[in-house]
Amino acid sequence: MREDFLTGSDPDLCSECSQPVPGRPTFVEYEGEEIFLFDPIICATCLLELCQRHSVVCANCGNKIPPYSMVGVLKADHGEQQYVHMTTRCSSVGSAFHGYLGKGTLGPFVQVEAC
Repeated sequence: MREDFLTGSDPDLCSECSQPVPGRPTFVEYEGEEIFLFDPIICATCLLELCQRHSVVCANCGNKIPPYSMVGVLKADHGEQQYVHMTTRCSSVGSAFHGYLGKGTLGPFVQVEAC
């Protein structure tokens, strides 16, 4: 661990705006959801802006999924992908893939093995 993280002497800088981020995790409320983000280091103002720009619509419930979230990936028509929340209250049967939704892009996703 870095010593400055333990002592809190030098705050980390936001990866978007380069302003100091006083502590982690960064916490914001967006669309009724609480978001706690440890990595990457982003200030609350920038995190809200990223949520507004890069959130996707859940194919199951219609609510927004913010960036930096685990998502279920559904294969749609014509090679398209749809996303679903990876929560117990909003997971659709048959979601056989999961991945990490970053800032406007889906990272590598894997197929969930059937039991």
